[in-house]
Amino acid sequence: MRRREVVFGLAISSLIGPTHAQERAPLVGVLSPASQHGAESSLVNQPFKRALTDLGYSPGRNIELAERFADGDERRLPTLAAELVSLEPRVLFTNTNAGAVAAAAATRTIPVVVGPAGEFVLYELAGGTLAQPRTNVTGVVLTSPEIDAKCLSVLIEIAPAVRRIGILVNPRNPGQREYPAALTRVGRLDATLVRLEAGGLADIDIALAQALSENVDALFVADDPRIAVDPPVRQRVLRFAMANRKPVTSSHQNYARDGALFAMGPSVPALAARGAAYVDKILKGARVEDLPIERPSTFITVVNLMTARALGLAIPVAVLASADEVIE
Repeated sequence: MRRREVVFGLAISSLIGPTHAQERAPLVGVLSPASQHGAESSLVNQPFKRALTDLGYSPGRNIELAERFADGDERRLPTLAAELVSLEPRVLFTNTNAGAVAAAAATRTIPVVVGPAGEFVLYELAGGTLAQPRTNVTGVVLTSPEIDAKCLSVLIEIAPAVRRIGILVNPRNPGQREYPAALTRVGRLDATLVRLEAGGLADIDIALAQALSENVDALFVADDPRIAVDPPVRQRVLRFAMANRKPVTSSHQNYARDGALFAMGPSVPALAARGAAYVDKILKGARVEDLPIERPSTFITVVNLMTARALGLAIPVAVLASADEVIE
């Protein structure tokens, strides 16, 4: 009997063993609007991967990553999203408004984690709610009218003579569709806001010429991959502003590091890392509807004193005291 039991046990193990050996590590699709080695990738994709490592994941061992990069061409995102969906990943990770829209359009069943994107877009994609998503989309917020209005209020505090502020937006960015009206609805701003549109380097000079014709006193650059993250566009805006002695601010911190008066907004790498935490929860069985879309709770303020001196502006003590980074 014992010999039969041993033989029977070996037969069963021969059937079960290969099944376990063939179990695949969960596949995570990564849809990036950026290029693989570009500036935006270092802000999002690399922090996302580091956070996965910190959570105990190792590609090739207990997780697989399928990455697709649009190389800055948002028109490619729907095709790349469909390609990733065809691989049947357990979860799809992306960032920016355009990435979120493309991923959500490609699947209604695979969980989509967005880390990060604008609040307006996430609200719509989640079914008109942040607290309990009604669709397969969740994630973390990068920008909102409240965040940007706060940035504008600090600008007015630093430069009280400012009366007309140009709001530079990307007209193809759905999260900025209602700017600047959305800003005036949430913030009591003692200034007239003028909408300026540019989709990238090709038409930024047209927007800056409009700023002159509209007699704006200052510029606010809304956070967008094409006009805030892209270094050539940023340099063009900053050269224009300095030549015409106009203070510039943005929620994207690199603007202040490159010469804007100041910048105030969430940390994109930190939000991308939060996206990894959402992916981890979904891989462990959490449902999207139980993962509220998070607003950022901490903000980074960068003040450029060199620019302030060049413009003849004094930074209030309270603003300096709250700054995380001061450029002397």
